[in-house]
Amino acid sequence: MDLTPEARTKLGPTHLAADVCTNLDDGDSREWLLADGLGGYASGTISGTPTRRYHGLLIDAFSPPADRRLLVHSVHERVTIDGVRHELDTNRWADGAIAPEGHRLLTSFELEGRTPCWTWCVDGVEITRRLALDRGLFEATWTISEDRDVEFECVVLVSERGHHQLLSGGAPPSIELCHERARILWPSNDGVDLHLRFDGTGTLLGDWWRGFRLAEETARGFPDLDDAFAAFSFKTDTTQTRTIRLHAGRDADRVEDRPDLVAKAHADDASCLDRAGAESSSPLHQRLVLAADQFMVERHDTSGHVGRTIIAGYPWFTDWGRDTMISLPGLALETGRITEATEILRTFAAVEHAGLLPNVFDESGRASMDNTVDAPLLFIEAIARWHAVTGDDEVLQELWPTIDSILTHYRTGTAYGIGLDATDGLIHAGEQGLQLTWMDARVGDRVITPRIGKPVEINALWFKALKNAARLARRLGQDHAAFEAQAETTRQGFQRFHNPKTTCLFDVLDGPSGDDPSIRPNQLFAIAEAPDLLPLDIASDALDVVTRTLLVPMGLRTLDQDDPAFIGRYEGGPETRDGAYHEGTAWPWLIGPFLAAQYAVHGTSDERTTTMLANVLSQAEQHLGVAGVGSVSEILDALAPNTPRGCIAQAWSVAGLLDIIGTRTTKDTAP
Repeated sequence: MDLTPEARTKLGPTHLAADVCTNLDDGDSREWLLADGLGGYASGTISGTPTRRYHGLLIDAFSPPADRRLLVHSVHERVTIDGVRHELDTNRWADGAIAPEGHRLLTSFELEGRTPCWTWCVDGVEITRRLALDRGLFEATWTISEDRDVEFECVVLVSERGHHQLLSGGAPPSIELCHERARILWPSNDGVDLHLRFDGTGTLLGDWWRGFRLAEETARGFPDLDDAFAAFSFKTDTTQTRTIRLHAGRDADRVEDRPDLVAKAHADDASCLDRAGAESSSPLHQRLVLAADQFMVERHDTSGHVGRTIIAGYPWFTDWGRDTMISLPGLALETGRITEATEILRTFAAVEHAGLLPNVFDESGRASMDNTVDAPLLFIEAIARWHAVTGDDEVLQELWPTIDSILTHYRTGTAYGIGLDATDGLIHAGEQGLQLTWMDARVGDRVITPRIGKPVEINALWFKALKNAARLARRLGQDHAAFEAQAETTRQGFQRFHNPKTTCLFDVLDGPSGDDPSIRPNQLFAIAEAPDLLPLDIASDALDVVTRTLLVPMGLRTLDQDDPAFIGRYEGGPETRDGAYHEGTAWPWLIGPFLAAQYAVHGTSDERTTTMLANVLSQAEQHLGVAGVGSVSEILDALAPNTPRGCIAQAWSVAGLLDIIGTRTTKDTAP
């Protein structure tokens, strides 16, 4: 089943007209993304100007989903009509010049499903470009309207660097060019053998284009100049064809086969919507389903085993244990990806050690750190959500030893000061110089929010993990009484979190400086468990405080604006930004716990809840047309206008909204 053009135009506010496209500031502030299913991706601005080191047309994952390298930097189109040459690309240069200025000819940008599509109008002739990416293979397709004499030329720029790096032109690659084919081999000779096929006549260039000025890198306080190698150009006789195609990738056979990746992308879009049961749902729901697909990727280990995982965010994150477990219900269960969800749980169960899961896999693909106190508890929550959908007792039995190991180690104690305080049934965690919760920013050796002690959300997750374990143990015929008894002890001890002075919850108990009264969103995880964990009156008061002090359009602040440590804008160099990351900066993914708390306290039919839900969905629809077009950003400024920041596409941001829509649908249709 393919998406018709009419169906594709329904997928949300992702059509941008000339008033946006011809304004360079507007065009540069909106970015597009394609993911290839292996961790590789393509990304750029709608104006065509590269503004990040992460912008490029083929960023390939050499050890999926890690070791990502930029191979195809960009393409630069030129058309000649009635003897006049027009350049369609746009670039910023080291000296501040903007040349050429092809964005002035750009009449529209839109996403056809997930396929980015640009249309330029030159002297009455429309030139439309579509891009597609699939498992390390890239395709660009141009179509030219009007039966007029048009000479089409395209310059292909290549690179060979890690996607976190920049390239300073040095020894050039070897180039073989023959019969609409090109092969590029860099001097490093470490397997970077790029193959290209194109429609037209190729001409060797062999020039360095030096000094691309990357404006976002400038703003982020990083080195901001990049070079790329103009390998060749090709010209196409448009009297013979009005459709021109370019393929590129490391797999010579796939490049030679020249599959129609644009058509495949449209078919894949339709399959995603069908699998999620979203063929006739709202444009917002459909767009989020397609956005979710970008994060679901394969993980290849050193033994050759292929598992599944979730990329935390594009363009710079790999897969993180915490982010994966938070995202799995929305990205997989709410989109009909049951098999993938099962494989993801197996992937992480296989790397559990002493009750802990990897916090992050590094760019080499190794599980490099396990300093996370929440990921194991979130893993149990993800299993419970998965089992509620699948009822698969056989796989649950397979996963049970990991559940049991996590709870045993948390009770008896494990690394990083993680363990149970038997006097109140609460989990303590933390050591100097470590960041264990999701508020994990650090600057050098300074942890911004160390949260040593008994964090509120960790203990809410601990309580829920015990309740889930008791239920799952009963299902498997295992002893469940100890889990239920421990949950009751934890419930009683949890009442210590109530802070009558602020009428909400302490953020951390028993820290090095005592109890931390900072008003943060972490208490939402506890409020959402009312009345099982908190009395409704205490939960209601706490929710009122959070709503009044932390809620912003499309997210929640990480700190009350009246707190002396509050920082309202996420900008400046790395140290400044890291210092603001959890000291005010708002996060869209927290909308999920916020609405869960609303449901727990006020119910689903309360006017406040329904109004807030409607506002969130309306804000989300508008958000899809800014920043990462068609997806949801990682973070927002804490102060109006709450500018999107960080990653242009964040897994748990998308997952949270899908979870909200799924929860709403379930509750609306429940008997």
